[in-house]
Amino acid sequence: MSSKMKWFNIKLLLVGVLTLFIILFLTIAYTDYKIQNMVREKKFLAPTQYYSSPVAFFVGQFRSQSSFKEYFENKAYRQRPFGSPLQNGDFSLGDSRQCSSLTQKTSEIFSCVLYRTHVKSQLNLINLNELDQITSIFKEEEFLPALVAHGEAELFAQYLGSKPTQQIHTEIGNVPRYCLDAIIAIEDPQFLEHRGFSPRGFMRALWANIRNAGYAQGGSTITQQLVKNYFLTPEKTITRKLKEIAMALIFEFRVSKDDILETYLNIIYLGQSGVFEVRGYGSAAQFYFQKSIDELNLSECALLAAIVNNPGRYNPVRHPENAKERRSRVLEKMVEHDLLTSQEQEEANKAPLPIKLKPSLSASAPYYVDAVNKILKTKGIEERSGLSIYTALDPVAQEIAEKAVTSSIEYFEKSIPSIKKIKKEKGLKLQAALLASNPITGEVVAIVGGRNFKTSPFNRAIESQRQVGSVFKPIVYLTAIQNDTDSGLERHPMTLINNSPYKLEYDNQTWEPRNYDGEFSRPLPLFFALKESKNVPTARLAMDTGLDEIIETARKLGVKSDLKEYPSLSLGAFELNPLEVLNVYNSLSQLGRKQELQVIKSVKNQKGELIYEHEPLIEQVGEREDYAVLIGMMKETLISGTGAYSRKMGFSHIAAGKTGTTSDTRDAWFAGFTPFHAAITWVGYDNGTSHKLTGASGALPIWSRYMREIAKIYSNREFDFPESVHKEIISKDDLLDLGIPEEKSKDTELIFKNSSDL
Repeated sequence: MSSKMKWFNIKLLLVGVLTLFIILFLTIAYTDYKIQNMVREKKFLAPTQYYSSPVAFFVGQFRSQSSFKEYFENKAYRQRPFGSPLQNGDFSLGDSRQCSSLTQKTSEIFSCVLYRTHVKSQLNLINLNELDQITSIFKEEEFLPALVAHGEAELFAQYLGSKPTQQIHTEIGNVPRYCLDAIIAIEDPQFLEHRGFSPRGFMRALWANIRNAGYAQGGSTITQQLVKNYFLTPEKTITRKLKEIAMALIFEFRVSKDDILETYLNIIYLGQSGVFEVRGYGSAAQFYFQKSIDELNLSECALLAAIVNNPGRYNPVRHPENAKERRSRVLEKMVEHDLLTSQEQEEANKAPLPIKLKPSLSASAPYYVDAVNKILKTKGIEERSGLSIYTALDPVAQEIAEKAVTSSIEYFEKSIPSIKKIKKEKGLKLQAALLASNPITGEVVAIVGGRNFKTSPFNRAIESQRQVGSVFKPIVYLTAIQNDTDSGLERHPMTLINNSPYKLEYDNQTWEPRNYDGEFSRPLPLFFALKESKNVPTARLAMDTGLDEIIETARKLGVKSDLKEYPSLSLGAFELNPLEVLNVYNSLSQLGRKQELQVIKSVKNQKGELIYEHEPLIEQVGEREDYAVLIGMMKETLISGTGAYSRKMGFSHIAAGKTGTTSDTRDAWFAGFTPFHAAITWVGYDNGTSHKLTGASGALPIWSRYMREIAKIYSNREFDFPESVHKEIISKDDLLDLGIPEEKSKDTELIFKNSSDL
């Protein structure tokens, strides 16, 4: 080899060494900087935390004393004898005599619940009658009357980046001594002596591995494990090991032993709850033992130390023998290092293993979390590490919504011939969406954007744009009620609309709407045309009222999508986002009281500083009397119209709603509400394949399954109609005289603004 070539190779080697040195220096400098920041924040893994809306207890709600007891015990409240002073997180159950003594009110009191919240230390008294219905609520030490009381916001989901996680941050002072001794004894007996790397432990592990001709021991200190979990990948290479040792030395230089151990106990991986990683001792105590960490005993601490080594292999429910053997080894090591007596060891070894694991609630709300993240992005909040996000989610409503969607789709694919055929021949999966809100507060309490988030993460509830069909018709009828006819007459439920063939020429086009059944008839009353979802009378009504007026009403009610003044607008031949539809029906349910729907209530950063808060903007859109007339007509949809099947499915509360089916049966909708709850459902295929389902046969069953369950906690009350309107019974004979078929004629209660309307 020539001297020139040798010199070139030497220079190349020097450049390589220098490059490696620079990379190593920058890596160490960056790691040192990152460690200092993390130590300052005292949070090495900062998950995004999602909290549900505090559960609401309100007058008229059905909830038994035993269900209150179960709720408070699940939230780690302590039961105290009635009459004892209550600290934060305490509750008491009382009988009629005890309850009456607090407020001097005796009527309708059968039992009561008294509790003081963890947060804000608020005292609440809830009285119940014999039917387990809340009759009165009192707050504060003075027992001031109120209509609603609240529980606690519940942590329902955590994410580290894109990974769903369970983690409860725990101060080292709250960790039992047995837990500290157990993990040190089995994982790093020289933890208090070394400076991040233990040569003796490393050589002992190396010798064990050589002797066993394979991997027997890891030899990593607790500090090295912490570095590997936070900074590095789990690959087993010499380069990764050298990085681990170097970073561990930096860590020990910057961080105290207490902080290292506390951080380790908060981020170490300890198992899997479905798709959710269980991180740290705090969440592991809940997951494996259904306890808070400060309640763990010796055998439980030893088991957690055993699980750390290999959470899959030492899972106490799936592999109890492995778990017992490893726990026994931990106890042996504790005795060996004088951290335990032989008697304590013997007793701990006899302790039973847990037989069930506590599942993660967060598995029930993936579409809701996805919606939150997408909304945060629109508000300019993209970096979510360490955020605490307080949402409007109601865990009970979300769970019911998930089940309603899943069970309905499974039924359709097994029982509906057209759906079975499409699945078999084209391999397509039917999809559905459900959105629900508390119309009084505007909180979106449940979001389901598809049948399975894991296999289909596209969130149809907030991202899709689908033709809405007849769910748009109430806007047409509301606009007509708000505007007089050309002759100056006020429209009301019995105003007649022409139902004869209709043809409209415009822009060199011909539009000729047809009713779903293909039939025509004599003029129909307004209410009947709406409840039976007749297309021809609706189209005529829209053209008489004015498309521009209808679009203006839609805008005022919250529709933001593009609307064109085409005649087909009246029949919903355009696309809306499901959230827009919910917004409209939320406003209808409150007689024109419009407010922006809220999914996110507030957001705090890692330091606990408020960085976003929803500001409710409430506006009255139009006259309440006009909405009362419309709701009176929409109630008939569920009583005897296209939504009547809901009654056969067991939903019996007073409600109003509307079916929606596109002309090509690609989209099926139902939107409806009670005075306390609003929900919309959609069914279809993502690629627009026709499924032959209507709003009544496809979307209504999902809505009914959901509302049937959620309505159990609400009293069956009438809408809060203005005193200025009045109800009238239209007799069956009157309807027969108008040419309504015998099978569709019955005594009907409707709402009118003026007594002269009839």
